[in-house]
Amino acid sequence: MSALAVAHPNSTYSRPVLLRPVPDPPPEAGADDPVTVTISIAGGAGGRERVLAALRELVHAASAVEVDEPVAVPTAGIRLDPLARTAFRGGRPLELSRLEYDLLLFLARHPRQVFSRAQLLTHVWGHRHTTNRTVDVHVSRLRTKLDDPELITTVYGLGYRLADDAGITVVDHG
Repeated sequence: MSALAVAHPNSTYSRPVLLRPVPDPPPEAGADDPVTVTISIAGGAGGRERVLAALRELVHAASAVEVDEPVAVPTAGIRLDPLARTAFRGGRPLELSRLEYDLLLFLARHPRQVFSRAQLLTHVWGHRHTTNRTVDVHVSRLRTKLDDPELITTVYGLGYRLADDAGITVVDHG
């Protein structure tokens, strides 16, 4: 784990101020892998003393930070509720646009069926007045938001379909 924080030698922070979110380590990184920290010093001769004081304060502040153990969230199991128009994956809400939600719901209600771009424009968008590229863009965005590029399969020369192992549940209120 790594973080970029700022500490000033003349002030006391109750916790470090993070300049940007702490990224997750890459999947291939092990728990015991070393972390490299690079520090640039500017400001002349007093720079070394300022940096040492800032590092002491940062270490002190970091020792007071409690780190929660990550909770494993299953990536499978998308749940769509058409009445509430909600989508959840592994218990966490998915932030989908209206058309992304409608596209995913349509494909989930028609598993193992291939739909051309024109058919998707008719059934999901309700018209065919836009270009086929509109479907491609929405499918791409949906794949990104679902963090699963293989969930919606491209059937080359024909269109799109939901993967057989998509694991999507549509809540039936009937």
